[in-house]
Amino acid sequence: MKSSWIAKSIAFDGKVRIIFMDNTHLLQQIFNRRTMGPVLKEALGRTVSVAGLIAGILKEPQQMSLKIKTSSPGVNIFADADASGNVRGYLSEEWFQLPSEGLSLGQIIGSRGNIQVVQETGANRMFTGITDMPYANITDDISHYYGQSEQTLTRVTLNLCFDHEKQRVSSSRGILTQLLPGGNPGLMQQVKEMVDGSDFMLSRHQKDQAHHELLLCPPGGWAILETKPLQWYCECSKEMLSNLLLGLEREELASLVLQAEPAEVVCSHCGEKYGFSPIEIQSLLDIFQGRRTIP
Repeated sequence: MKSSWIAKSIAFDGKVRIIFMDNTHLLQQIFNRRTMGPVLKEALGRTVSVAGLIAGILKEPQQMSLKIKTSSPGVNIFADADASGNVRGYLSEEWFQLPSEGLSLGQIIGSRGNIQVVQETGANRMFTGITDMPYANITDDISHYYGQSEQTLTRVTLNLCFDHEKQRVSSSRGILTQLLPGGNPGLMQQVKEMVDGSDFMLSRHQKDQAHHELLLCPPGGWAILETKPLQWYCECSKEMLSNLLLGLEREELASLVLQAEPAEVVCSHCGEKYGFSPIEIQSLLDIFQGRRTIP
């Protein structure tokens, strides 16, 4: 069965961390949930891909939340990831109100865009970092974030290929490289040349085998430390979303019961749809009325 994955490795005599990712199928899962235009797919695809790569540098039980705030009010992108490879991402509703044509991702992010990363480091400790987005393309901006906020030389490379006619993701791959303590900053130029010329990033064809195509052969040798799956995960549930129906007025719930047709509630975070039968809605109405009769 095809799946998405990340591979953690170390190279250049232990001075450079390299995270490989193929999240083609993960992105396709996301785009199957809601119809999106090319720019929206690029925005969400890049953000979720970046989150997937960051999952590769987290340690259990760490997790992180990524928020990209564009120059347009309310037009934001969100993504979450944890050390187990669980990833999710979504766009604010304001994205779907933008013109379908004529705007590029760079124009939407604009000169006032910023990145906020909240990382839970364990033991109830959290770290928050915020930087600007001078490149307005998400990929280079997250590299900028790590350099500015965490003083760690980082480079993110993504290759997202969409087949818009067939409404599918042809290929989505990425590499994150970081200079580790004691490493010479000059190594990053060698890393850049190695990554940009690698078959892994240049190929648009899917291969299910993760290992044979990661042979970069950097000076000083390298080793794959761990390969693990990336998977879509959202904490939503039917029970959780029933609270949204309870937020309606009593008359609205009664009207839904009288219509004798199922009601549908959609999770704003992942797009999952939950159906509620008239009987279930009547039960919620009974709960609503019970709450109102308690003195």
